[in-house]
Parts: sequence; structure tokens; C-alpha cells
Amino acid sequence: MISRVAESCFWLLRHMERAESCARLASVNRLIVLDANLDAHERWRPVIIVAGERERFEELFGTGKYEDDDAAEEYLTWGEKNPVSLRGNLYWARENARMIREVISREMWETINTTWQWFNSRVALREYKKDRSQFYQRIRSMCAEFQGVSHDTMLHEEAWDFMQLGTTLERANQTARLMDVTHHRVAASDKGTLETPWQSAQWVSQLRLCAADESFFKRQRAAPTGSAVAGFLLQDPSFPRSVRHCYERAEESLGKIEAAAERRRPTPSLVAVRAIVDRLRSADITSVIQSGLHAELTHVVDTTASVCDQLHHDFFDPSTEFDVELASRAPAPRSQSQSQESA
Repeated sequence: MISRVAESCFWLLRHMERAESCARLASVNRLIVLDANLDAHERWRPVIIVAGERERFEELFGTGKYEDDDAAEEYLTWGEKNPVSLRGNLYWARENARMIREVISREMWETINTTWQWFNSRVALREYKKDRSQFYQRIRSMCAEFQGVSHDTMLHEEAWDFMQLGTTLERANQTARLMDVTHHRVAASDKGTLETPWQSAQWVSQLRLCAADESFFKRQRAAPTGSAVAGFLLQDPSFPRSVRHCYERAEESLGKIEAAAERRRPTPSLVAVRAIVDRLRSADITSVIQSGLHAELTHVVDTTASVCDQLHHDFFDPSTEFDVELASRAPAPRSQSQSQESA
């Protein structure tokens, strides 16, 4: 597989995962804003931070717009100057799909093209203005449909492995970012050793933000605590959005990719992924919280960014170490002057 196709496969599913996450984040936060007695400045600021758009948002609108529900939601949904808005992610997902039409299935293209056309229609705009919860739910359903169609209609070969790699790394990153924002919000209200009902409500909101509330309560019947929620979202081996589960699937996908490429030794990408998997499997959540949950989550976010950068070097950049190694085995090309002399 050529590097251009591999990179488009990686980013296609990653952008779709971001779009689903953005829709879920906006939908759940609307409920939090309605139910919780939050400071006006904290209504949408955590969401903008999770999206990585705090500096751009404040540069465009100032800090006062965090209190404006409509302005924040419009920026996250339609913002043309926001590269990670719903519009931006759906646009780039479709563009990556268009560039690899020969790789993806016909059903995948039809699904993502229909989604993009609906999103830009008057029908979608009317639904957004009339019932935003329904609008965001429709986006989430469309993203889930695309994931399902991809799974059921594509050959599970190298291209599919790159798609799954993009999905799992994006999920791990989003989970860690969401946990960090909630951790800061709860830590700021910490008045003692016992968690307050408000803090418990924040952890329930955290579970909803990660679509984890139902799965969590199937494992634990008691009221959610910070330690229990953090342990579940960081280390649960079965929940598909836990950081550990995502990285284990990333390790599996990357191992298949390297086997297909007949690499003689593991790439730095795979080494880094295996290191964080081992760390997540062996860590004790009580010790993690005592030493600093923020530091652990920051490590996950930074490692994910580093892995993605290394993937670009290992697979998406034509001048990778592997290509250099192959080139070193071939005869050195002659210059134009040498060719003329031999003639």
C-alpha cells in the first residue's frame, strides 16, 4: 500500500470518530449546563478545551462567549474557522474517502456522501434550530452507521487496519482529554476526603460524555467515585472506549500492518504503543490517583500525539527508515554527466 492511501485510511476513520465525539460532547454538555449550577464562565469552556480550541476561540470571540450557549454550540458545529468542528471533520472525512474511492466499499462512499449532503441541507439546519438534541443524535447515528458499514463491507486487510488504528488512537485521546477536564472541575471543589453529591454527579456526567454510564453500572452498582470511574475509563479491558482497550486494539492493528510490510524489527510507533499498554495493564489506579491523575492523563495525551507523529515518519512519509534501507540495497543511480561519459 502506498503511503498516501495509508494516510487517508488512517484519517478517514479518525475524522469520523472526532465527529461522533464532538456531537456527543455537545449533546451531553447541553444537559449538564441545564442541570448543574455552573459558573457562567464554565458552561462551555471545558468543551472548548477538550476540542483543543481554547486559544482560537478566545482570539475570535473573547472569553465572554463561554457564557453564550448559542455561540459556543455554533462554533463547535458549524464553525468554518474551527478545524475540528462537526463541519470540518465531516468535510475532511469525505475528502479522504473521495481520495481512496478504489479502496473503500461503495456502501461506505454512499453513506458518508449522504451524511455530508444532509449536513449541508436546509433540513439539517432546521432540525438544529428546532431540536439540537435530536440533531446531535442524528449525527451520532450517521457516524455509527458509517462505522458499521465499514466493518461489514470492507476487506479486513491492511487498509482496514490503518482505519482501525486511526479510530482507536483518537478514542484513547478523547477519553483522556475528557477525563482531565472533569478531574480539574471536581478537584477544584474538593473540600474534604468524602465526595459530595455534586462531585458524584460530575463523575456520572463524565461517564455519559464517554458513552460509558450503562457499561459502568453493569460492573458496579454503588455510587460512582472518582477512583472507580477513573479506573474504568483508563484500565477496563472490555469497554471499547477505555484507554487500555483502545491501545490494545491499536497494538493489534499496528502489529498486523508491520507483518504485512514485512518489517524486520518493530517500528518506534509499535514500541511506544506497547510501552503504554504495559503501563496501563500494570498500573494500580489508587497509586495513579495519589501520584496525580492529571499527570497520567497528560502522559496519555502526549504519548498519543507522539505516536501519531511517529506513524507519519514510519508509514506516511515516503522517506521512512524502511524506504532508506531498501534504497541502500539498490544500485546507486548514475548522474546525467556519468551517463553522457559512458555514452
